[in-house]
Amino acid sequence: MTASLWLVPRENNPFTKTTIELITETVPSNFVSLLEGKKVNFEPHVTVTSDIDASKYGDKPQEWLDSLSLPEFKKEVNDLVLEMDEVEADDPYFRKLTIKLLKNDNLIKLAAQCRADAVDSESAQKWAETEYSPHLSLMYADIPRAEVKKKVPLIEMQIAYAIGDLFACCGGTLCMGGYLVLVDTSKPVDEWKTIAKRETPWAMWKMTRNMI
Repeated sequence: MTASLWLVPRENNPFTKTTIELITETVPSNFVSLLEGKKVNFEPHVTVTSDIDASKYGDKPQEWLDSLSLPEFKKEVNDLVLEMDEVEADDPYFRKLTIKLLKNDNLIKLAAQCRADAVDSESAQKWAETEYSPHLSLMYADIPRAEVKKKVPLIEMQIAYAIGDLFACCGGTLCMGGYLVLVDTSKPVDEWKTIAKRETPWAMWKMTRNMI
């Protein structure tokens, strides 16, 4: 059994509600014939690291998550900025359509620390610096990349329409806070389950002007 660590925004927040609607309704509506009824719903998230073996946390996932030594982030002093920048279509099923995040030092620190504790301590820093590609997924699908890429300009407009007002009122900041969650991803997507969560008051969800 394997699990993943995700960053998720606060529940019942306008940004969270809007992103859920993008994932479950708006984006899939552009690919009705290609999806052939195989639309996949999932929680808005940014993966920190995956492939965490269940032996790491055993039958005490919350205790394990709480024990992780995270970088010393602090709200309004040393925030972890999650800044969405560009819509991308790709080949892998789980990266078919994503919003790429700007990679920054604090994201690298968090990814390296979590990877070291959860997966592989020896190569974690190099992995975080060279391989880690933070993103927020909008669609999982077995659709040719070329077909998805055709729709990217339209989807960019849909995102701007959906989130533009939030961007305008808050100077690009869409949500403050959220959680670092441990998710059992060993089963099909619709059976993924959060098994532990830890508050992240220092997480700042933002969007660049590229998205508007």
